[in-house]
Amino acid sequence: MLDKLTQINVLAVLVAGLVSFFLGAVWYMPLFGKLWIRLHGWSDEEVKAKQASMKPAVFFGGMIAAYLAAAFGMAFLLRVIAVPAVHWLDGALVGAVVWLIVAACTLTLHLASVKHFGLYLIDVGFYFVFLMFQGVLLTLWP
Repeated sequence: MLDKLTQINVLAVLVAGLVSFFLGAVWYMPLFGKLWIRLHGWSDEEVKAKQASMKPAVFFGGMIAAYLAAAFGMAFLLRVIAVPAVHWLDGALVGAVVWLIVAACTLTLHLASVKHFGLYLIDVGFYFVFLMFQGVLLTLWP
């Protein structure tokens, strides 16, 4: 099975990971950023304090690393584990199944917290978008 790792297109993984990072920036800033902050119950001062306490290299580097890891995992599923996906619907289906697993696990965390349910919907909505995108891209770009 490890010999099949050569079937993974590293450039496609890099692009899928980086585009997912930028999709997240759009999702959590202009699209749902204000609502996401409001549902957390944070004031403007709390947001500024949180931003000031974060090291940009750690925050953005960690985000990019996570999206690259997700893209590699998706490519591994599409090219190594399963019969190689060839149609964009294959990638969409794998993306949807991975999303279902992530959404279910995230729901268990959400139910054990006191966070607003809207936060869960915003987060899993984004997971759906970027996992579907990665599944389709990594299928179409073998």
